[in-house]
Amino acid sequence: MNKIGFYFAYFLSPLVPIVIYLVTLGTPLDLYAFSVILGICAFTFLCDQFLLASRPAWATKALGLKPLIRFHSAMPVVIAALALAHETTKEMAGLDTEALQAKFGEASLVLLVAVITFTVLFMATTFLMNIGLLKKLRTWVYARTGLDYKKSRALHNVTVALAPLLLVHVLLASSSRLAANPFGTLTLAGWMVFSLGSYLRYRLNGRQVKSKKMA
Repeated sequence: MNKIGFYFAYFLSPLVPIVIYLVTLGTPLDLYAFSVILGICAFTFLCDQFLLASRPAWATKALGLKPLIRFHSAMPVVIAALALAHETTKEMAGLDTEALQAKFGEASLVLLVAVITFTVLFMATTFLMNIGLLKKLRTWVYARTGLDYKKSRALHNVTVALAPLLLVHVLLASSSRLAANPFGTLTLAGWMVFSLGSYLRYRLNGRQVKSKKMA
């Protein structure tokens, strides 16, 4: 797979569940349908983040390791924007945003924004580090708290907590009732399990390699 093929596959990854949801539910292309599309995109791209974090060989070969890491670091901003747009369009469509299902979505969004802010300020090497104030802030925080890249990475891994939160949010949605939309629901749940499983396997293999080197 080349670079164009990678981006093509990545940004079309939500297409299959989108089609399944819209066809199965028989919803017209209105504001509600648009909110569903935005939600599916945010969920799928977040699942893709776990997959990219596992550094699969095909993705590394297509982009190169450093570009892959930069892409992985940039996508949470897009995901947060999609999630916010999803919530906004739900409100505009007159849906209940105070329900338990909606609260799970809000909690996930808050956590996602917090992780993005932390990553940009204290982990990612982006153009923002050319801003003297942000660079000094990172240096100051590292010096004052004893925080370093290794500890920052460990804190960054709290994004794994987003997986069960978002999955509950999806499963509680009226559009994801198993009886009405089994294929769509199982497709999204399956992609989450596959992506998260790939990441956890990558992390486990990494620890095993380190243990062998230390032995």
